[in-house]
Amino acid sequence: MKKTTVWTLGFLLGAMSLQAQPQHSKVMDGGGTGAYKAVMTDDAQLPGFTIYRPTDVQTTAKVEGPLPVVLFGNGGCSRNSLGFANFLTDIASHGYMVLAVGPWSEKEEPDAADVWRIDDENHTLKISDAQGLVNRALNWLAAENERQGSDYYQAVNTENVAAMGQSCGGLQALIMGTMGDSRIKTTVALNSGANGPGDLLDKMFSKDDLKKLSAPIIYVLGGSTDIATPNGSDDYRLIGHVPVVVASYEAGHGGTYAEPHGGTFGRLTRAWLNYQLKGDSRRDNLFRYGITGEEFEGWTIHSKNFTTMQTLRLYPQNTQTTSDEKLEINALGEVVNIQKVTDSSITVSLPDADKATGAAAIVCPGGALFALSWDTEFTQIARWLNAHGIAAIGLKYRLRAGFPDMSKVDQTKGMPRRITITEFAEIKNANANPSVLIGGDPDIDHAVSDALEAMRLVKAHAAEWHIDPAKIGYMGYSAGGGVAIDATVKSTPELMPAFLCSLYGPALNDVVVPQNAPRLFIGVHADHPSVAAGCLALFMEWKKAGVDAELHIYGEGTGGMFGGTQGTDRNTPNGSWQEAFYSWLVANGLN
Repeated sequence: MKKTTVWTLGFLLGAMSLQAQPQHSKVMDGGGTGAYKAVMTDDAQLPGFTIYRPTDVQTTAKVEGPLPVVLFGNGGCSRNSLGFANFLTDIASHGYMVLAVGPWSEKEEPDAADVWRIDDENHTLKISDAQGLVNRALNWLAAENERQGSDYYQAVNTENVAAMGQSCGGLQALIMGTMGDSRIKTTVALNSGANGPGDLLDKMFSKDDLKKLSAPIIYVLGGSTDIATPNGSDDYRLIGHVPVVVASYEAGHGGTYAEPHGGTFGRLTRAWLNYQLKGDSRRDNLFRYGITGEEFEGWTIHSKNFTTMQTLRLYPQNTQTTSDEKLEINALGEVVNIQKVTDSSITVSLPDADKATGAAAIVCPGGALFALSWDTEFTQIARWLNAHGIAAIGLKYRLRAGFPDMSKVDQTKGMPRRITITEFAEIKNANANPSVLIGGDPDIDHAVSDALEAMRLVKAHAAEWHIDPAKIGYMGYSAGGGVAIDATVKSTPELMPAFLCSLYGPALNDVVVPQNAPRLFIGVHADHPSVAAGCLALFMEWKKAGVDAELHIYGEGTGGMFGGTQGTDRNTPNGSWQEAFYSWLVANGLN
């Protein structure tokens, strides 16, 4: 009996020595903004790591379910997470377990022993720390989750993990995200990006390693003054096989992590974690469609690979067509501007089938018939349309090869004067572009033919693309608005659009409103010479024909302020044109 008692006591003492043993504990930044006040702590069984967790993990898990896990690599090449304590505490207070590289520390600034030396010898050390977060810290937590009596028993979900880090730690996150561990469901690279050949840390993680990513990734950058912006932007350009987001805010390389609760960088990062690890689909608008709203005003969001876009040539039978197309590409690898189009096509961006309303907009970008403003007047607006369940069909119509040959201009007519909106009555037949070219303007005719062919092609694919043929309309910008107007005027009953939206796009030919003309929506600035007057004249023609029309004339500004969903000043009237257009669609049963 005595031996049994001794053995039992010894067993219990041994078991106690294996239990979670916090050595330090401190509440940082008031415990965070979440419902579950968090604490910064550590554990004797997990040396070399710091833990940020809800104070009462078991109670939190009863409400939230098993907690997702965040593995964190510190910025500043530091083995001390204290500089990110506000940021990490706030994340933990919203129901997360955070395991950070580096032992517990209360020093405001790490000393030399806490900082990596940046040289070839220590490249492997950093890789080891990244692997240690997965192979040591995460595996320890997984074991604690299975052990009865642990603070974490059945309270964490180690199959639902984010690899996250800032600057140098962002490279650690990229390493974790490419280890092939299926438990890692997303990678978060804060002010970081893979290094190019010859860069200081290129042996730690290279551009080629990006191909190993197997889950969605976000780059959170500090704008033009962030030294990581070039690398992070280039990563975004290169990644083509998993959903990828780049979010930028002008705060520099240090972000706002040290501000109370991590500032706006903390709020955005937490929104991404909720989106990826907690299934918060409300964040689709923010990350997938780039609609920041007031909550994230000042952020610029780009995304790709969530939806597969397909491109169809309008005239595939024309095998003799050659193209000298000129593309302007930005640092993110996105097409900004297209010139010299001779082989026209449509690019199809569809909303998810369960979100699709059946509506579709054939989007005609502007550019004075010399170019197409593809990014702001298709790519960005396509995301906004998709967010509202509307299919977006970008029309790449034929353009002028160059500026008009002035030798063919009828000099007796002279060039038309740019009139103001107060002189709109001078515009005849709603035509803001009286032809001065002898024999008319074949370039406009080609573009209009492309718009009509696009309508035919979309109607032919309507069932396949979950589109209602009775809800397909045109949406044109500037010269693209003129193309859409002329296509509508020249449509047969079979190709007549269900709606027509022209944004700072006046008619480029005489207008005779057809009997079965669709409803018309116009947005323009009063100070846009000739264009504003032409839009007002177009509105009057539609109303005289007894067809519903809605006109929004805004104050100071030019047409480009309507482009895209990024950078719109929400404090000016034109900042709400998208909401007005969407309300108009809904009110007219078009979405």
